[in-house]
Amino acid sequence: MEPIQLSVFSEIDRLKQVVVHDPGPEVDLMVPEMMEELLFDDLLFGDLARKEHRQFRQVLERVADEVLDVQDLFLEAMAQDGVKLAFIEDLRRLVDLPDKTCNLLRDMAPREAARSIITGIPWDDARMDTHWQKTFEYRLKPSPNLLFMRDPAAVLGHGYNINFMATWAREREPLILSYVFRHHPRLHHLQERDRFYDQVTPLVRGEIQMPQSLEGGDTLVLSEKVIAVGCSERTSADAINLLAESLRMAFSRGESSFEHVLMVLMPKIRSAMHLDTIFTRTSQEECLVYPPYFTDGSRELLNVVVMDLRHRELRVHSTPNLLRVLREVGIDLQPIHCGGNDFIMQQREQWTDGANAFCLAPGVIVMYSRNRVTAAELDRVGYHVITATELIAGPSVDLLDGRKHAIMLESAELTRARGGPRCMTMPLARTQYRS
Repeated sequence: MEPIQLSVFSEIDRLKQVVVHDPGPEVDLMVPEMMEELLFDDLLFGDLARKEHRQFRQVLERVADEVLDVQDLFLEAMAQDGVKLAFIEDLRRLVDLPDKTCNLLRDMAPREAARSIITGIPWDDARMDTHWQKTFEYRLKPSPNLLFMRDPAAVLGHGYNINFMATWAREREPLILSYVFRHHPRLHHLQERDRFYDQVTPLVRGEIQMPQSLEGGDTLVLSEKVIAVGCSERTSADAINLLAESLRMAFSRGESSFEHVLMVLMPKIRSAMHLDTIFTRTSQEECLVYPPYFTDGSRELLNVVVMDLRHRELRVHSTPNLLRVLREVGIDLQPIHCGGNDFIMQQREQWTDGANAFCLAPGVIVMYSRNRVTAAELDRVGYHVITATELIAGPSVDLLDGRKHAIMLESAELTRARGGPRCMTMPLARTQYRS
């Protein structure tokens, strides 16, 4: 198999390789008592969610060279000599897994163990009168959030992060990604120096006690020189400082081109859980935003801590408005308003991921179809708005014809999981654009 060469220097360059995860049996095993602890607002109808996700993959495949599923990558990594037992031991340390469950996983074939680690393992003798129980227990709880591939890891330039999640419900996911990056045959060429951030490995080894949370939805690679990171309810300021210092050291060794990390100070609220729920880039000149956080004079205008990585120590200053800061570092973006200019629709469509677009190529984005006012704004500024159904039915539609396109994805079920198209993707490589 040909090695995968990590290369993400932009949010908008043509997609080459991307990782997703089809919502599998793990979403079907979730019961109502588990929704809140597993970060869901409702139970998903798995069959419809999978149908919508297959449509999403078909859209990605119109541009990307490869669309990979993390479950396949994990299965292939676990099949390597010694990897299954090493993973089970690390998982035991990470989540305090009971010996009986560890032994059950050890007795499984590698592929069966890998699937069970994602889908979960109910107790064989689960009581039928669960209505009267406070909670429904599992040997190993399902991991339905793996649908949102953006968060447990992130590729930055030619390197990557293994993130540490803010909630215990997702603590298993970064360990899965860590094993994919370190043991998959197409990725095992990566070296220690290629990993910019990793709080999971030292936690498992007992080297640290209080890891700092950093999630991929807060991490945006805006150019080969600039990364923006949201300081949100899911990503801590300490984690961003650790990442910035790691990138500063890599820059000093000539191993990274990133010169600035922009820490965007966000409210700690669920509606703005990650930076990419309020800001995503859509083209070389444009971005999609939730207006109150990026408009001068707004009482909700966000401040930005600018970290300069080009010196022997981090140099830091603070200034308001991410759009203004981006202009100062050479990225001049015109905002497109999620929800248009109606404050009620801005709030409604931001909640349903109207600002969470995923870019397949410059000016080619995919969004949820229910955000109709946002779609009208995109149409107004020159985007060809087309449904995913129309695109798939029309093989002659060329998304790389130089026009701007907004593909609207059916999302009645996926949107209930509180994550948009960018949330569901982890790019491994894009065709690099250099300004």
